[in-house]
Amino acid sequence: MRFSFGQDAAGLRRNESIDVVWDSSRLINGHTLLVGMSGAGKTFLLKQMISGMQSQSPGVRFHVFDVHGDIDIPGASEVKFSEQTPYGLNPLRVNPSPHFGGVRKCIASFMRTINRASSTPLGVKQEAVIRNILLDVYRMRGFNPDNAATWSIDESSDHLVSDGSDNRLYLDIPITEKDDAKAFGVRWDGDRKLWWIATENYDGGITRWLPKTVGRANPSLNDVLIYAQRLLKHSFMGSDQDAITKLEIFSRNAGSYQRKEIDAARNGQKFEDEVATSALDKAKGKAVESYVRFIEAIRTGNEFDDLIKYDSTDVLKSVVDRLEGLKATGIFKSAPAPFDSRSPVWVYKLNPLDRPEKKMFVMFRLQELFYAAIQRGEQTGIKDIFVLDEAQLYVDDDGDGILNILSREARKYGVALLAASQNAAFPDDFISSLATKVVLGIDELYWRQSVAKMRIDPKLLEWIRPHKTMAVQMKERAANKNVWRWVVLPSAVGATSHQNHQNLLQQNLSA
Repeated sequence: MRFSFGQDAAGLRRNESIDVVWDSSRLINGHTLLVGMSGAGKTFLLKQMISGMQSQSPGVRFHVFDVHGDIDIPGASEVKFSEQTPYGLNPLRVNPSPHFGGVRKCIASFMRTINRASSTPLGVKQEAVIRNILLDVYRMRGFNPDNAATWSIDESSDHLVSDGSDNRLYLDIPITEKDDAKAFGVRWDGDRKLWWIATENYDGGITRWLPKTVGRANPSLNDVLIYAQRLLKHSFMGSDQDAITKLEIFSRNAGSYQRKEIDAARNGQKFEDEVATSALDKAKGKAVESYVRFIEAIRTGNEFDDLIKYDSTDVLKSVVDRLEGLKATGIFKSAPAPFDSRSPVWVYKLNPLDRPEKKMFVMFRLQELFYAAIQRGEQTGIKDIFVLDEAQLYVDDDGDGILNILSREARKYGVALLAASQNAAFPDDFISSLATKVVLGIDELYWRQSVAKMRIDPKLLEWIRPHKTMAVQMKERAANKNVWRWVVLPSAVGATSHQNHQNLLQQNLSA
């Protein structure tokens, strides 16, 4: 792939036309950093580079993470992500490869990215609890961490019987538990032979039973949250799932009974209903019986391990709070984004998300894409280009963040970075890993930092004029020295009069 930034200023001074060309076949890697203050033309140059590259590179996929919503590429497939969209990311989707995937790797990646993307990393106890919860949920879905044969599922056949949009949510209720479920208001669909509940009523005790799916499904964050909330109730009440269910049924009956008493009192009547009284007593008896059975089981040691592995009610509560916060971002959903596979450019419109949500989304998606590239194996050319505006959001000072890793390791797997930022506030090892650096104009406040980080001549920074001139450094394989090129943009070359053009070139060019 090739892209011309403009004309070499020294050549123009000699009346020679010398293109300054980005050529992926000559560079040590395809990674490029664009640095420019607001209004300097970063977005315009990004669009030009993407449009120019895609026209000459069939088979290359561009993943454009648009945080401001202003990167519009003709012919691109665009998908907007927000709290209200029905699709998103599912970081719990298991890679079925016996060598590159598996349940444990998926769990480790999930927790590592949460810690990287969050301002408050998980504590040691929280990590242990979340790991145990995830393992339980995977096992409920039929995934065995020790058996790779269980990691592969047919996602094309995996879907909910109903997504609840028709206010009818079908649930996976074993026949032995139907009476408990009926107490929460489920109804029987004779045609589908399934139990269902109104979508708006899927809350509280009924969430013990997950929505019914066709085929085996990867867990979702919502599955994990529901399971964690149930565990919290078990821990708080000192009981198991059956006892909690029976207690909730008794509470529902008690509430119904009290409302009837109040209504009767308002009408000046005494409430007497043998059926309601009998139902209340029966529900109370079952709740007591369930608690007794649970306590007796603990005396035999059958449930003790489960109690220990979730540490304490306080830790469980903090885990539930964290999972609820993740769900509230709206970016973690089972349905994949509806990108057009025929389009070479996928634009992720992230402007509806706030800053922490954008960071979390991009880091999870980059991690997913990079793992797919590693599994694909080493490549001789570029296959994927990740385009990131405001790239400083995703780089970590310790060098172990996903963008840092991509800058060091992605080239051999056919991945290139095209990153943009308002200044050079990146770790030294990140900047040194990028073959190409382009400066479009930096606010004077960051000049000293830029000189130190990028080894750029201060006089070159003074010479740069947004939309007219810029500086470009490219590390080529055969070169023994990397120099900064003084570049005049095509629009400036064509629009400037001869005398004004000479004045522009003479300004500090002699240095």
